[in-house]
Order: sequence, then C-alpha cells, then structure tokens
Amino acid sequence: MKPVLIIDPGHGGKDPGGGSNKYWVEKDMNLTISLYQFQRYQQLGIPVAITRQKDVTLSPAERTKIVRESGAKYCHSNHINAGGGDGGEVIHSIYGGEDMAEEVAAELQHAGQNIRRIFTRPLPNDRTRDFYYMNRDTGAVITNIIEYGFADSRGDDIRQIKDDWQVLAESVVKAFCSYVEFPYESIRGGVTLKKYLSLPPEASTWRIYPLNASPVKGNEKGFLRPEKFGGLTYQILGTPQAHVYLIQTRDFGKVQIYGHPNTGAKVLTK
Repeated sequence: MKPVLIIDPGHGGKDPGGGSNKYWVEKDMNLTISLYQFQRYQQLGIPVAITRQKDVTLSPAERTKIVRESGAKYCHSNHINAGGGDGGEVIHSIYGGEDMAEEVAAELQHAGQNIRRIFTRPLPNDRTRDFYYMNRDTGAVITNIIEYGFADSRGDDIRQIKDDWQVLAESVVKAFCSYVEFPYESIRGGVTLKKYLSLPPEASTWRIYPLNASPVKGNEKGFLRPEKFGGLTYQILGTPQAHVYLIQTRDFGKVQIYGHPNTGAKVLTK
C-alpha cells in the first residue's frame, strides 16, 4: 500500500543542522520527533513512510528523490530553527500546501507554541520556483517544512522543545489527521520510545565501569571497542547521574558508561 504521508527528519549524518544548542543536535531532535510521529501514524492506521530512520547523510537530491518516489501525497519535513527568533514556523510551496500549513500551525499553537509565521518563499532570481529545495524538488508531493522553534531563542522555545517535544510532535499528528479527515485518537498509555547510547566508530576503546564503583578513570571493569565494529549502540537501561548510563553488554554484563556529548557519544530515541 502506498503511503499517504512521508516524514522527513531534516539533516542527518555529516549534516548536523543549524538548529542545535547545548541540549540537542538538530539532526537528532528532528529524528526523535519524526520517529515518534512515524509510530503514531502507524498506530492510527495511516500509511506512512520516512526518509531516514537513523543518523545517515542524505544529499538534497537523494532526499527529494525518496520523497518523490515514495508514492505519498503529503510530506512533513521536520526541523529546528536558528537565528534568534522565537516561535514555530510552517513553510509551504508557492504552488500549494497552505491549508495544511495553517492546520499544522493552529495545532502547534493549541499545544502551547506561539506561531511566528506561515509563509512561502520563491527564488529571488526566479519567482516561479520555490526557494527551499524540499518545496521545490519534491514534485507533486505537497510538502510542509515544519520549524518547531528556535534553538537559540531568548523566549521559551528551548524549554518547550527540550521538555515538551512530544507534545509538539503529537500536535502535528492531530493536525494532519484533521486535514486529511482521518479519525484521530489521543495517546493511550503513550508511545514507548527507547533511548540508546551510540558510540562513534572513530573511538578505538571506551571505558566501562562496574555498578558499585564511581565511573572514573582507574575504576574500569573493561573496555569496549567501537572502532572494531564500526561503532556500537546500546539501549540505555538507566541514568544514575548526568551523562552516566547503565547498559547491558555481551562480555561484561550490566555496566556503567560515561557518555558526555563532548566524547562523541550520542543519545538517540527510537
């Protein structure tokens, strides 16, 4: 069955996205929001596709080709903004998508996010073509670019996205269901999203610590070898302190591991 909607988590891989700050990297937040929505649409019985389900690099040409060839009629491209503003934005094509954009913006506002603007933008040297490639090169697919807020906002965007991203993501699901006149049911028991710690393939070794010791150098239980396996990913079983995680390993059992973002480790939600 062809999807009705395809979700595009903006950026990814070598492209972190500009809407990043000390709390998140845009590409990861985009993916977290998108995977949540992907599960929700499946739960609601809406045929849905997604351009990426992990941290991979997609060129503009690759990304838009996936959208065009998906068979979907609609696309949501999820992003976090930057530039010092505050509030959500929804961008639609000069050729359509305004009604869907207004529906999305209205639900985002109802969820507590102020709306900065709903707009479209043509190329300055060719007013017949969209400025943004996700509007311009996705063919007949009606695409909205959804900016959930500003990563460098002086208002409340950072708190909202950090603490209430799921509320904002759900509001878009509700808006789309209303727009395509598909029955919507609110969350019952929530969508279970698991967190994972991803260790970079560039790291030759990574210290792990027993559960009954402080996770500092000298207390190691052993070493993981991400480089050997092209990177390693573990489900996070607990967070006893900031940037310290409990994971289950094959060779060492349940252990503690330190994964501050400065180390190259990433926490993923899926």
